[in-house]
Amino acid sequence: MEIRLAKDKDCAEIARLHRATIRHINSKDYPKKIIEAWSGRTNAKRFRDSLSKCKRWVAVENGKIAGFVDHGRSDELWGLYVHRDYIGKGLGSKLLKIAEDSLKKQGAKTIKIESTITARPFYEKHGYKFVKKGLHPVFGDKKNGLFVDTYIMNKNLLKGSRLG
Repeated sequence: MEIRLAKDKDCAEIARLHRATIRHINSKDYPKKIIEAWSGRTNAKRFRDSLSKCKRWVAVENGKIAGFVDHGRSDELWGLYVHRDYIGKGLGSKLLKIAEDSLKKQGAKTIKIESTITARPFYEKHGYKFVKKGLHPVFGDKKNGLFVDTYIMNKNLLKGSRLG
């Protein structure tokens, strides 16, 4: 499996993976109405438009994207999605490590994530601590009244170092 920086041409496949993960994995933790709205807002244009504002990696096997991770320009992990056939096989951990190392190089001392209910145990296993509950607007605004229940979590990158 190759893990590389995402390219513009990857955005349609990333969007398909994002939608499928929401529909097949997150659906066990969220109501159908939320899943439909959340997965329905995902498209290649959104991923293409955000590419210049983040760092995004894709894991590719046999020419197909098996997962991706991205983070912003400061200290926030934006997301990590793994195809359902690769869950539990270590791919998410590899992608997370790449993003954490990148954030460290950018100077982040703490990483923040707004985790789904589904992903919370994964992040806890990797040293992230619960901070508070959150509500993420499904369509990117607060007017429509649809929100995804989330957990705000963080990880101290200085732990075990002389500074932390």
